[in-house]
Amino acid sequence: MRLLEALEDLAACLRVAARCSPADFPKWSDAPSSHFAEIERLWSDIRPWLRRDLSAANEVSECLGAMTSAFETGDAVRVREIAEALSRMDLVGLR
Repeated sequence: MRLLEALEDLAACLRVAARCSPADFPKWSDAPSSHFAEIERLWSDIRPWLRRDLSAANEVSECLGAMTSAFETGDAVRVREIAEALSRMDLVGLR
């Protein structure tokens, strides 16, 4: 996958996470955990390619870590807040 395509996919996944709380899904559904796994996979693919915007990349990494922790503890409000903040960043412009 090309870098730009992966960044666009990550931005789209974060927009979904900002709008769809894990609590919005039935308890039996694995959609929230699958969605977060996809966000983590995309970022792990993207991060090694970033050479210019290292401070922004580090900020994204920290935010994703905090978002994952919030998800694991069931803090849906915090997950959405972090996802919204990341959605406002120019992720597609990272290089």
